[in-house]
Amino acid sequence: MLLKERTKSVTHRLLESLNFRMNLPAEEKVNYENQVKGFAGEKQFDAYMNQSNQSGLVLNDLVLTYRNTVFQIDSLLITTDVVYLYEVKNYAGPYFYREESFFTESGYKILNPLRQIDRSATFLHNVLLSLGYQLPIQPLIVFINPEFNLYSLLPNKLFLFSNQLPKYLHTLSNQNFSTTNKQLELGKKLSELHNETYRPDKLPNYDFDQLKKGILCPVCFSASYRDTRQTYFCAVCAHKETITSAIERSILEFRLLFPDSPITTNRIYQWCGASYSKERIRLILKMTYRRHLSRQMTYYSEK
Repeated sequence: MLLKERTKSVTHRLLESLNFRMNLPAEEKVNYENQVKGFAGEKQFDAYMNQSNQSGLVLNDLVLTYRNTVFQIDSLLITTDVVYLYEVKNYAGPYFYREESFFTESGYKILNPLRQIDRSATFLHNVLLSLGYQLPIQPLIVFINPEFNLYSLLPNKLFLFSNQLPKYLHTLSNQNFSTTNKQLELGKKLSELHNETYRPDKLPNYDFDQLKKGILCPVCFSASYRDTRQTYFCAVCAHKETITSAIERSILEFRLLFPDSPITTNRIYQWCGASYSKERIRLILKMTYRRHLSRQMTYYSEK
């Protein structure tokens, strides 16, 4: 039973927006590409899980906090007796293990997934304990990409490679875990603890004036469009939606990039590339957000 869907993280969505509105620095460009690649691998893992019809509770993409330390969990499977913790890696190509570290073929060292999952399992154990649960945790690192190869490492029971995953999930589904009220209660508590607005400290520097304006297509991220009286069409991929929906998406994007900036009609008008009238934008803001009047301006906030 799927209790929490997977969504793009705040970091992913923010870098995605910036990638199409400015020239990202090389390091942030790589970070964005890794976000895209990682999310694709996690969605592939989700597809395997869905096909295997697991009978426990599945929670995807949790951002939790333990004693002011934030940690992320790719996927959890909560059963009656065990909590399965999955760390999904979408690495491709040859990697090497030596001196208790992972290296790419070109010699670059990457974070050791074994240490990462040990950290997550430790924090998760403490979170469960604080909620009154003492379930054993089974951590597993899933190397989802069939083109990944790891050399110089003895077999490790924490590793699952792509060719092993179907058999593993089939065996797991045959155990036919029953879903109890206690499981459901734990799943709901963890979902409530999820921090959906978490923003990491290290983000690229940007300001409103330097970013490209206009409504971006949610599919191909093009700013080229054509429209009718009520409908917005992407000129590149032909994605179609109402103009109201397109403007509402752009408002959400503005809030994501500028969480501390006031939402005003004029600001959103500029952000949408002056494509639609201020009156139209004002009506959408009044319909969706709470209106505030001050001596300096009229602004809007979430209802």
